[in-house]
Amino acid sequence: MRSPKARCLAALLLLLLSCQLDAFAQGIVVWDYPYSYKDPWVATSTVALMEGNETIPSVTIKDLQISIINGRDRIYLLEGEGKLRYRFYQQERPAPLIFIIPGFGSSAYSGSARYLAELLAGEGFHVLVLPSPFSWNFTLAASRSGTPGLTREDAKDLYEAMQLTLNAIKEQEGATIGKIGLLGFSEGALDAGYIAKLDSAQRKIGIDTYLLINPSVDALKAVNRIDAMIDVEKKYGDRQRSYLEAYAVGVVADALHNDPNDPGFFADWDSRTQLTDRQFEYLIGNEFQKSLGDVIYTSNLIFNPGILKTPVTRSFRNARLNEARSYTLMGYIKTFLIPRSRQLGDKGMSIEKLNAQNSLKAIETTLENNQQIFLMHNLDDLLVSGEDIAFLKKVFGDRAKFYPHGGHLGNLWYPVNKNDILNIFKPLLVSSPEFVKQ
Repeated sequence: MRSPKARCLAALLLLLLSCQLDAFAQGIVVWDYPYSYKDPWVATSTVALMEGNETIPSVTIKDLQISIINGRDRIYLLEGEGKLRYRFYQQERPAPLIFIIPGFGSSAYSGSARYLAELLAGEGFHVLVLPSPFSWNFTLAASRSGTPGLTREDAKDLYEAMQLTLNAIKEQEGATIGKIGLLGFSEGALDAGYIAKLDSAQRKIGIDTYLLINPSVDALKAVNRIDAMIDVEKKYGDRQRSYLEAYAVGVVADALHNDPNDPGFFADWDSRTQLTDRQFEYLIGNEFQKSLGDVIYTSNLIFNPGILKTPVTRSFRNARLNEARSYTLMGYIKTFLIPRSRQLGDKGMSIEKLNAQNSLKAIETTLENNQQIFLMHNLDDLLVSGEDIAFLKKVFGDRAKFYPHGGHLGNLWYPVNKNDILNIFKPLLVSSPEFVKQ
């Protein structure tokens, strides 16, 4: 039993957090949001600067692995790599747990995932980061089809991985878990929405709070936009592309010598890079295509559909990888994903059906009815339209917050956004006094 003083303190904290959530629901106007980068390409590129410090007081960071699918550890050329790699930020005491699902192609160790994990762990949460379904590791270790891209099926694979890793950190790492939240961003936000539908029906985890950051709404529209970025490479010759990539790596590496927690770390990025919008577009598209190529390469080793023609052996792999990286997202969908779906039993799979099944609109009822699903989005996100924003406003209502600038994920590091993320999950900390940060 709690003392009257403890009950009063808990009530006061819940009242304060309720007020914060009411403020969250009001949205944001331009004059209240002095974010520096009005160009969405510049804003989006700041994601490259997001890194973790790898040190958090009273938190142990553990890089863990778990077997999910039998036989995936014995795939030719990928022997011994078939376990899912995840990262766990463990508090010294009992605490709520936040799962993080990152964006397209990201591992559990990607800079943006680490940055957000450290933000949450620093406030007293356990945090467990999984890789994106569109990463080579998830494709190999946890994708039942071996061909990610159907969000409904990816969400099932993620949901199973969440259950297994949750049991593992309890049983093997001795973690005491309170309430559970899920944060997904970009592609991971779309996955999180579908997981909400699964968990509402099955309650195998019992997720209390969801936060979706910058999800796409219309899958086909997002695919076409990303492919347009990829297509920019045709504007440059081989030497120009090599120079741009090397230059970008150098600029980011130079920036990362500084402390990410320094107030000036993200300042003047536009003048420091000296890149045009088209150059940013090429670099962002190039990263998407590389991640996609890694998935195609891995998928074709798991089951060989005979599509990639370049020979591959232990001593001759790069040519096959380069062939895999030549595909656009639409090329992947038409050449690999749809045929694989038909092979696995969905004979009527088509572009139109895939788009309908991969859209937030397919789970509109879940998003409307579950009052614990929150949204953060940017009005100038490169992957959504005005029509998409209108849909999100209608569905989420006062559970959504829209920012005038930030591009795609380019304001995750901004103090206002970090506070808004924390305010969504803080009620999990005060739901019972033993989990309140000391």
